[in-house]
Amino acid sequence: MKFIVLSVVVIFISLGCNSYPRYKTGPPVTPEDKSTEKPVLTTNEFIRFGQILHNYLGRPYKGTSKYRQGMDCSMFTFQVFRDFNRTYLPQTAADQYKEGLEVPRTRLRFGDLVFFKTDRSGKITHVGIYIGENDFIHSSTTNGVIISGLSETYWAKRYAGARRILK
Repeated sequence: MKFIVLSVVVIFISLGCNSYPRYKTGPPVTPEDKSTEKPVLTTNEFIRFGQILHNYLGRPYKGTSKYRQGMDCSMFTFQVFRDFNRTYLPQTAADQYKEGLEVPRTRLRFGDLVFFKTDRSGKITHVGIYIGENDFIHSSTTNGVIISGLSETYWAKRYAGARRILK
């Protein structure tokens, strides 16, 4: 009986001394660090971009109102970027999707364009501007220029990708 107990103890001790390394070998692996991506805009530019976006809030979709001209989603993004730094985007959401650099959803930054497929065609049909905290501003057909969440069921199901225009 002592032999069996001693054998079990020896086996457990030898398992602790197996050939598997306790630590990974090779070059160190560090988790993705978002801090290595430096913001391209100064604080004043962030504020000015935010003010431009804020000025469009509530503007009606297409048509005209008594006070302001309405717009669709791609005209909204076109005008925001034109107003901010004279960047001229194409006039449709599908064509805007071809501009700038592709951005993974986990790397979205303030000012990135976010795109959606809102109909059965499978094509890009809607665009907005990411404003942080999983929210984006866009021109909605029913409410005009509003802020919505990327995690809202409607938008989450239709999310197609993002592009970075601000350099």
